[in-house]
Amino acid sequence: MNSGAGVGGLALAAFISRNPQVEVVVCESKPEVSAAGEAIAIWKRSWQVFQDMGLDEELAKRNFPTPKEGEVRGPIYRKSDQKEDGYDFHSHLMPYGPLSIPRPKLLEMLQAKLGPNCKVLTSKRAIDFVVEDKSSQVAVLFSDGTRDTADIVIGADGVHSTTRKWVFTDFANQQTDPVKAEAYLQLVPPKWSGTYAYRCNVSAEALQAKFPGHRALTNPYIVSNTSDRGHVVSYPFGAVVHFICYYSPPGKMLDTVGDTHVVDVPKQHVIDAFVDWEPEVRGMLEVGYQFSRWTIFVVEGLPFAVNGRVALVGDSAHAMTPHQGVGGGQAIEDAHLLGRLLAHPKTTKDNLPVVLQIYQDIRLPFAQQKAERSRLNGLMYEFNHPDFQVNSKSSRDEMESLGKAVGETFGWLAKGGCDDDWMEAEERLNKLAA
Repeated sequence: MNSGAGVGGLALAAFISRNPQVEVVVCESKPEVSAAGEAIAIWKRSWQVFQDMGLDEELAKRNFPTPKEGEVRGPIYRKSDQKEDGYDFHSHLMPYGPLSIPRPKLLEMLQAKLGPNCKVLTSKRAIDFVVEDKSSQVAVLFSDGTRDTADIVIGADGVHSTTRKWVFTDFANQQTDPVKAEAYLQLVPPKWSGTYAYRCNVSAEALQAKFPGHRALTNPYIVSNTSDRGHVVSYPFGAVVHFICYYSPPGKMLDTVGDTHVVDVPKQHVIDAFVDWEPEVRGMLEVGYQFSRWTIFVVEGLPFAVNGRVALVGDSAHAMTPHQGVGGGQAIEDAHLLGRLLAHPKTTKDNLPVVLQIYQDIRLPFAQQKAERSRLNGLMYEFNHPDFQVNSKSSRDEMESLGKAVGETFGWLAKGGCDDDWMEAEERLNKLAA
């Protein structure tokens, strides 16, 4: 049973349901399968998963382009720490041309790959789990008062995961040392990253009318400011320019449980946060519309992603900042490895807990490493990285050195590796079954 019908949950169900002998149930808390947020970037590793799943064929049916091998032009990095014009300090060449897919379209394609042995239940929110014996089935309790059982439960239920709550509360309850028990309980709630993302759309026509020849009309930009903890990402897309303002208020504390993840905010609220930036940034805010504030939560440093017959994938295990655009891809990679393991003919009801451990051993350290890489990129973008601290007086040479370092952090995204991960996982499974 999968808890959650997002990208990770549906991709996992698609892989597992390749085995017609396995019954797959996906439980989604919302009344429909839907997704909010930015498009998902498909880099080379994720593209390998897409090809394995046959999603390249689904993309072709919908006239999507394919990713591009080799270097492609990326965003331009700009220093904007004054009310007059700033300057560009790095023109980024990405080592691989990723495919960008709107989340709703990706969910639609993933549903097309579900086998007849898979069913999706909506308005079905799991609230607790009961395991009387780690070798037995898992009982799942739902908010509508019903109960079901499964051989395993996979939590693909996002950053505010109910499944993660059960996993680490159960670990805490097994401890005799209250300090160790409390340490496990501290892993239940997600942590605020310290950053908000203010999103809005900008009419390209309105921007051209007010600021003829505005840079953001023709090129993607990442714009940073040394006097504020923040940076701006913009990229043109047809008749609109998508605009995201990342803001990390100093000294701000947040209730990680009570804070609303996404709220609408008035335009002036965002303009006030970026008052000291150059005119082109402020101008985009002035013509923007549909402003919202996204609180960026993360899940850091979990020592495990598996507890008996219950496992975590995607954001429930390693929610990360968006500064390398790999969070969705890491959920897809989790689904690829775990789904193929669970669909494998050598996986049995008896060896399921060990099979889940194989998944954890390969995927959790890798995803956590990429989450840390994304966090460090955010510090680079906001001129706050310990190795590249720059200020308003930094020379162009210093800025270009920072830009070069940013470019080098993307090198791994041009490399594959998912096939190698699967070979390792299958080898371990074969030894287990021998």
